[in-house]
Amino acid sequence: MTSKSAKKPVRLILFDVFDTLCTPKQPIHEQYYDEAIKGGLSADDISPSSVRAAFKPAFKAIDSKWPLYGKHSLPALTPEEWWTKIIHQTLLEAGAPKDDLGEKISVIGPALMSRFESDKGYRNFSETIETLSQLCELGIKTSIISNADPRILKTLDSLKILPLLTFPPTLSWDVEYAKPSKEIFLSACKVCNEEPGEGVIMVGDELKADYHGSTSAGVEGRLIRRQGEWSDGAVRKSSENLEGVKTITSLSDIVDEARERNG
Repeated sequence: MTSKSAKKPVRLILFDVFDTLCTPKQPIHEQYYDEAIKGGLSADDISPSSVRAAFKPAFKAIDSKWPLYGKHSLPALTPEEWWTKIIHQTLLEAGAPKDDLGEKISVIGPALMSRFESDKGYRNFSETIETLSQLCELGIKTSIISNADPRILKTLDSLKILPLLTFPPTLSWDVEYAKPSKEIFLSACKVCNEEPGEGVIMVGDELKADYHGSTSAGVEGRLIRRQGEWSDGAVRKSSENLEGVKTITSLSDIVDEARERNG
C-alpha cells in the first residue's frame, strides 16, 4: 500500500542503507566464514552455522562492554579496533581455538573489514542508482541515516551511492544517537537544512528503527518491504502490526510519489 494522501511537495528524502539501498552479496556469516578460512582457520573448528549462531551474542557482548563503537572508552577505540573485537569474539564463540585465532586475527580482521567496505561484500538493489539519480533530477534533496560508524562511507562510495547524495549521511557515530531515537532524525533534517514535517520522508526496511523512529520525529515514514527476506539479519517479526503503516515495495515507488506530489 503506497500512500498518496500527503499534499505538500516532497523536499527531502532520507534513506536507510542496509536492506534499503543495498544488501549483502552473501549472508554475513558466510562471508565471515570465508575470510576466516582464507586467513588460516580450520573448517574442522568452525562452520558457517556456528559463525551464524555466534555473531549476535558476540555483537551484543562487545557493544555492551564498549558502547558506541568504543568511541568514549578509556582508552578510546577506533571503529577498526571495535570491529576487530566483534570479529574475534564471533570466531572464538564459533569454535576457533583461542591461540590459533590470536595468531590469525591480524589477517582475518582487516580482510573482513576491507570486504565490507567495498562492493565485494555488498550489492545495490537494481533500482538504487536510478532512484537516486532521478530524485536528483527532480531537485529533491537526499541523504542517509544509518546506525553506523564512518567506515560505512567507504562502502557507500564503492557502491556509487555517496556521490549521488545531496547531503552527507547522518551516522549514529557522529550524533551519538541511534535509530529509533528521534534525535538522529532531527539531526539529519538539520544537516539538510530542513524542518521535519510533511514533505520530509524517511525510507527504511525496519518497522521500529526506520518507520516508527521517523514518525516520532515528525518525519513521514515509508516502510520498504520487498518480496522475500533480503538479508539474514533483517529485522522481521511475524507479530508485526502493519495496520496504517505506509509501505512501498520498491524504491521506484518513492520516485513516483515525489513526481505526483511535486507536479
